[in-house]
Amino acid sequence: MRFEGKVALVTGGSSGIGAEACVRFAEEGAQVAVVASSSLERAQATVDRCGGKAKPFACDVGVVAQVDKLVGDVIAEFGRIDVLVNAAGVFFPTRVGETDEAMFDEMCDANLKGCFFVCDRVGQHMVERGGGGKIVNLGSGAGVAGRSNYLVYSAVKAGVINMTRSFAVALAPHGINVNCLAPGNTATPMNENVRTEPEYAEIYATIQDKTPSPRAFADPREMAGTILFLCSDDAQAAYGAMLLMDEGVSAGY
Repeated sequence: MRFEGKVALVTGGSSGIGAEACVRFAEEGAQVAVVASSSLERAQATVDRCGGKAKPFACDVGVVAQVDKLVGDVIAEFGRIDVLVNAAGVFFPTRVGETDEAMFDEMCDANLKGCFFVCDRVGQHMVERGGGGKIVNLGSGAGVAGRSNYLVYSAVKAGVINMTRSFAVALAPHGINVNCLAPGNTATPMNENVRTEPEYAEIYATIQDKTPSPRAFADPREMAGTILFLCSDDAQAAYGAMLLMDEGVSAGY
């Protein structure tokens, strides 16, 4: 019960790593604001797994006005925000000669712009209430090394990793820990097409070939456990850390 009495806001809470983080925070005593990108119904599916310790919210984090409303609504509902997890994002191929402006903008808005403004608004709230708090942003193994099929995703996740360091430096004097989890390939709905659809068979085979561990895709609940560690007192000395969890892909093979 490391988070008894704490309030956690989790964007991207309707599926994947974000959903598992919501459930694990609730299991350890937190009240959880579960945020879906488009509808309260999608958030409610995760809320139903949280044993009465969560409320649903909807926000397109790429729209700053919606971010402002979200943060205000969560504070009005729970009184404060102690923990922020930025897990919202989109994932789709952006290849040379196949990427248009709309695809580029969607990728940047959901993964980088949204992360920035949620961090900014929640960080400001944490400072104004006297300091202290935990923020974890989701980077990616793709932000550490290039991905030829995911050019823009790789770029924006690299941006999230370094933006995390900058927020950490800015907020550390207020006792606010800002860190980054960089997952590798993790079995979530976001990449179900890669794992199941024949047109992605070549990409899936490449992932298997380049993964040193026995698993091509990690378990999202394990990633959630790492998020909880970064938000716990055991990680009190971590400011601007990037924890890479990618089944050894970046270590070489």
